[in-house]
Amino acid sequence: MVKMKAWPTIAVIIVAVAAVGTTVYYSNELSIMRTSSLCRDSSNIGSHIYNPARLQVFKDCVTVSGIVDSVIMEDDGDYHVWFHVDAQYANLPNSVNNDYRPGDLLAEIICATTVNQQDAVLACENYTNQIPIPNMSQNISVTGPYVLDSTHGWMEVHPVYSLLVSYP
Repeated sequence: MVKMKAWPTIAVIIVAVAAVGTTVYYSNELSIMRTSSLCRDSSNIGSHIYNPARLQVFKDCVTVSGIVDSVIMEDDGDYHVWFHVDAQYANLPNSVNNDYRPGDLLAEIICATTVNQQDAVLACENYTNQIPIPNMSQNISVTGPYVLDSTHGWMEVHPVYSLLVSYP
């Protein structure tokens, strides 16, 4: 008789486990779909990178969040956005990043300002930047390839495909 009472409890447990598993599966699928749509280079931004041979791709696409520490206008038409990564991304800055700006990762928004460096002019030709330029201390989330800039030795998201500002 004790065994008969156990079956309803076991059935409830099986149904609960199946429901949780299904929810986790579809949540992961939705997350992948959201990420993959941000990871498309729909504007062909990557074809406008100045001197692309210097970039070694570690991951085709990442989304990283943090707080902006500085925004620097570069002569090649790019903005360097240095941001302190949120705790879950602390492994992304390498030792060169940490020597330069501890805990920071660089996000490069390309062809976003006047190109004053003659050998970079061609890279930005026929491209109009659509990525917003953040301000200091803003919470941002950037998406794009995670690369090593072999010229400088630091890790970065380059080029930025998407940048979202979070408002508290």
